[in-house]
Amino acid sequence: MHPLISSDQGHRPLRNGLRPARSDLAMPLDSTSRTTYSGADHEGWRLLFRLSNLVPFIVAVSMVIPVTYIGTFRLGELLVLALYPFYFRQILKALRNREVFFLVCLGLLWLVSQVLSDLYNATSMKNSLRGLGSIVLTMTTFLFFCGLYCRDYRNHLGTLLGVFAGGLLSSSLLYRYDGSNQGYMDNLWDFYVSGWAHPAFTLLAFLLYRSHPWFVFPIGIGYGVLANMYGGRSDGLVVLVSTLFFLYLRIKLNSSKRDLRFSMRSGFLLSALLLIPLFVLYVNYAQSGALGKAAKMQIDLAKNPYNPAEVLLLARNESVIALDAIYEKPILGHGSWANPGHLLKLYLLKMREIYGAAAPKRLVHDILPVHSVLLGAWVFSGFAGFLFWVYVIYRTFYLSNQLLIHGTLAMVAIAVVYLPFFSWHVLFSPNSFARFSWPMSMAFLIFANAYHVRAKTEQAG
Repeated sequence: MHPLISSDQGHRPLRNGLRPARSDLAMPLDSTSRTTYSGADHEGWRLLFRLSNLVPFIVAVSMVIPVTYIGTFRLGELLVLALYPFYFRQILKALRNREVFFLVCLGLLWLVSQVLSDLYNATSMKNSLRGLGSIVLTMTTFLFFCGLYCRDYRNHLGTLLGVFAGGLLSSSLLYRYDGSNQGYMDNLWDFYVSGWAHPAFTLLAFLLYRSHPWFVFPIGIGYGVLANMYGGRSDGLVVLVSTLFFLYLRIKLNSSKRDLRFSMRSGFLLSALLLIPLFVLYVNYAQSGALGKAAKMQIDLAKNPYNPAEVLLLARNESVIALDAIYEKPILGHGSWANPGHLLKLYLLKMREIYGAAAPKRLVHDILPVHSVLLGAWVFSGFAGFLFWVYVIYRTFYLSNQLLIHGTLAMVAIAVVYLPFFSWHVLFSPNSFARFSWPMSMAFLIFANAYHVRAKTEQAG
């Protein structure tokens, strides 16, 4: 049997007529209060349409609407700040969770390192406010979603619906006001599809994996193929990894030995191995031009197109200049929104070595283009920023593994989609992922895991 969140959150009363104490997901896991559990209350489409999902839905939808001031805010971030007084008590309860508390402590260390870096590099007031504000908003949003989920982590389903709706809104606005942009059309999937398709896949995995797992596999494979055909190579890759793991997990559940303690590690390693023949197919189709101009150029420039590390480096060539920047100032970094001219010139030279005549002649970025949350935190904030995101990747894996062991299959399905998604975007995506996607998803993993671990502990006792 699996957990049932307490009846004072809108669920039916317990069979014995007793009313449990208010849900204390933010409480230590050795709490003496006990609850009756039912796995059915953690699965199914009815969980998508609860009133408690309304606030996370609205916040998630508004995360796609930009508001320009000193830097670019999102309407969702301003809404989070406006709602803070109403959820302050819940946020304080969430801080009693050890995972939340330690992440916030590391976030404060990251913030202090950014202040020291800005002072050391004599960063302008405007750039300093932009850099410090980005860290503060990331952690503020994270704490807000912790407050939303500490009583009922299933509210994350409202967030997922909001991300889906926000992706549709963003795509429609982008097409209406800038639909003639050829760069957008060449990368159709990234600009018009992935924003709503990935949360849709996550919701389908949640709804189908327990009862109809054989529907999830063709959907995931089809998603990966279409994404690669229309310019969404990274999005297709992470969904393919998740889909291969779903297949491995289903085989594991159907076997006589159902010990899942090491399944997360072995499953994703096996998925990575299975990607090798798929990568070979990708190279062949890219060389033929079937996957678009960008994929063909990427493969044609590679000295050895069957070397995945070289192909990846060509797609994320910004990491080259990030490593040079880190080598120059490894402890405190270059400061908020750093854009040192000598590094930009070096970047252009290296691009000329790789791309030849097709290399850009100048850059219009107002910030060094590192294109990585992990490396960007190190470049702009120093080693403490790098340490924060390394810890995030580690705890994401740990919490996903714990949820696999203790949680319901529907919630496990969400974690399986998130793990490769998190890992890829922390390593290879710009800082917007850290501000707008990471906080809500990390809060879900923390409190879903806390609830189910506590449930198993109480059942065993």
